[in-house]
Amino acid sequence: MDYFDIIKRALKVTWKYKALWVLGFFIGGGAGGSSGGGGGSNYGSALNGSGGTTPDAGTTQAFDSFTRWADANTDVLIAVMGLLILIGIVFWIISVAAQGGLIHLVNEAEENRDVRLRDGWRVGFGHWGRTFMIQFVAALPILALFLAIIAIFGASIFGFGSGDAAAAGGFAGLCCGLPMLIIAMVVFSYLLAIAANLALRYGVLHDVTFGQALARAWSDLTGKRGAFVFMLVMIIPSIIYGAIVGIIALMFVVPAVLLIVSGSVITGAGIILLLLLLLMIPGAAYGTFISAAWTIFFRRINGMERQPEVREAAPVRGDMLPPPPVPQALQPPYAPAPSQSFVPEPPAPPAAPEPPADV
Repeated sequence: MDYFDIIKRALKVTWKYKALWVLGFFIGGGAGGSSGGGGGSNYGSALNGSGGTTPDAGTTQAFDSFTRWADANTDVLIAVMGLLILIGIVFWIISVAAQGGLIHLVNEAEENRDVRLRDGWRVGFGHWGRTFMIQFVAALPILALFLAIIAIFGASIFGFGSGDAAAAGGFAGLCCGLPMLIIAMVVFSYLLAIAANLALRYGVLHDVTFGQALARAWSDLTGKRGAFVFMLVMIIPSIIYGAIVGIIALMFVVPAVLLIVSGSVITGAGIILLLLLLLMIPGAAYGTFISAAWTIFFRRINGMERQPEVREAAPVRGDMLPPPPVPQALQPPYAPAPSQSFVPEPPAPPAAPEPPADV
């Protein structure tokens, strides 16, 4: 299978149908601005008379002002936090629907049918429960491993303070069990991410239940149909995207940090907010591309590629048909034409009469 051809096709679909970026925003655009800036611990300081460091006066004053405002407006702060939580829940509900809708619309684009956002939302919300259950069930093993890691870590810490034997057991569990569980969680997270991507497309495009979708996806994963290789290939565009976003982020984060350090907290926060808004555009395009790539890959491994159309020949009129062959018995006798090289000889002249004989 040509995996890079799938990536090129996904890029083409993403660029041609920019309306899909609306759905891609809810998949990847909302998390497009989380980039780490440099100089996290260099919060700007000035040397005091004793050689130590003290926070900038402007920063301290702004922080004290915010603290006083928060103490005086606790109700407003609680209302704002509740509103943000409500917005987050609505955003999550829409993002689940956007995943199913984007899968449907990319499939429509591959079939050369009309790509309409309202159809995407209709299909997305129509398959909302199935999409949620696929992702929820796929995340359960990771959640179980995470809880096991927390339990082992807590038991190990508890064992350190409970005598020599308990400390030895806790140390052994921390050194042996914890790394193995962390490795297992990383491996299973990748495998289940692949299975979830395939299962979502079985649920939307083949219209099967979430259990059947997960079973078929796991069968594809264990049946060596190229899903694991494709997951590794998709690391390449993710690295390229991360590098581009990182460069853009540095262009904004560095001056924003310098402004905050110098006391211009509002200006620096405004620059960071502008960065987050700008990164929504490439985040939406990247979310669309990832979904399109997996949908195109799913179509190819399941034989859903659209075949080239075969045009029917135009009907032939009766006057354009050649005359039917004449049966051999009804054909006139064949008379060969005389050869042009044959010349008949002239007739011989008559013989002269003989004289009468003497008597």
